[in-house]
Amino acid sequence: MGNEQRFLVVKNKDEKTIKYFEYNKIGGYKITPKKNVKFEDAINVNKMILINPSLIEKMIDKKVKRKLDYLINMMSIVCDSDDDNADGLYLALDEVEKFKMEVINKYKKYVEEEKMEMLMKKISILEDELNLRIKYMGIDFEKEKEGKSR
Repeated sequence: MGNEQRFLVVKNKDEKTIKYFEYNKIGGYKITPKKNVKFEDAINVNKMILINPSLIEKMIDKKVKRKLDYLINMMSIVCDSDDDNADGLYLALDEVEKFKMEVINKYKKYVEEEKMEMLMKKISILEDELNLRIKYMGIDFEKEKEGKSR
């Protein structure tokens, strides 16, 4: 593969310099851009590492808010439907639990404790609401799983 060189472009008021920067030793939040987005007369980036803690926190807040809005929208659609089938509720509950695990595993070390507690409370409210809807429909989760076994 050869010798890989990585550089950081630092822009100051009076001078523009390129400095050698070792990315393997930096601890930060890794971001990959959206696929198939190319600009003319620009540098195409495959991976970016955010180092500034405030910038990391803003990026994570934006991602978490977008995902929470998506989950709330999904919940409202599923709960407003007149179907007697609870498949949509179980799907939404799985999405909420998946998001909860993602928050714990990916974002815990980058977010302050207070914001993390608040986020976990919001997620638990979504889970509780879905569980109440499932119980309200009269479908018990354990009864749903029962069946023939070998």
